[in-house]
Amino acid sequence: MKELLNNIRKTRRILLNLSGLRIGLITHKNADPDALASIYALEEFLHARKNYTYLFFPEGLNSTSKNLLDKLGLNLEYYDTKYGEYFNHIIDYYIIVDTSNSIQLGDLSKFIRNKCIVIDHHHPGDLARKCYSSLIIRTTSTSELLYFLLERIWYFSRISATLLLTGILYDTRRFIYIDKYTFYVVNELINKYNADYGKALEGLHKEMDLPERIARLKGARRLVLKRYNDIIIAITHVSAFEGSVARSLIELGADAAFVVSSNNKLRIVGRATKPFVEKTGISLGRDVMPIIGKLISGEGGGHDTAGVAEGRGSLKQGIRIVEKVLSSLLSNYTK
Repeated sequence: MKELLNNIRKTRRILLNLSGLRIGLITHKNADPDALASIYALEEFLHARKNYTYLFFPEGLNSTSKNLLDKLGLNLEYYDTKYGEYFNHIIDYYIIVDTSNSIQLGDLSKFIRNKCIVIDHHHPGDLARKCYSSLIIRTTSTSELLYFLLERIWYFSRISATLLLTGILYDTRRFIYIDKYTFYVVNELINKYNADYGKALEGLHKEMDLPERIARLKGARRLVLKRYNDIIIAITHVSAFEGSVARSLIELGADAAFVVSSNNKLRIVGRATKPFVEKTGISLGRDVMPIIGKLISGEGGGHDTAGVAEGRGSLKQGIRIVEKVLSSLLSNYTK
């Protein structure tokens, strides 16, 4: 605990020393509400410190984040990472939130070395080595971590507090996965900073559109099941909505689900239940996705129950690799 507090204090001092600079704020591809909230709160703080900020959302925002912005009446200006080389000439520092793997940063990944700060709650990835400072603590969300980082040096606006509350709701799946600090932070956001719980819930509620529904059904139709005693692994492939498809397979009864897609690159998304992690001792972010990432000449990481790997290869190769890695990890699993 002492080391964690020291790391928070160190990062806090770094942020307080940033003034009058041009700072790029980046998160992972298809930014979810936790990533969006973390960037928004940081931007407000950095603006107050007289910094100029540039927001980067590689491959944009996911559908839930877009819905959240619409419900809150917010319009954010952000830039495409394909212009990374241009921006790199004018940006003094990058702050990366909600990811610790450079493969999630798109075209900006080759420019951030040694001039970046990482703030994340996943298992440590390659950015912990590439950046000169990192704050990586296993909280339930980066929004929760951001609160602890800024609470002593900043007073959150109501909109920031509502976004952070939404980020916590999203990453905890409405408080299914919590830690001992989650409700403390939620209480502070609502009662001290007047976060709007109703708006947070409304922002997370989005009816599935037709393409997402079709993707889920295609994923179910192409399903391959692997059984290891009482553990059921589901593997499938689609061209989009990989995370949604993986979640739907968990809801159908799988202990862990892996969805492969291959457009310009090979992408493998994994989801697992908490009982899967507890029974097997296998973490997707620590044990599965980094291995898959290496085998597809890329990188991977994530949480215990959610992860992603990106690299090169065909759909068939991706599916075979998932089967091989899971078979190896679960070969000694017994009831």
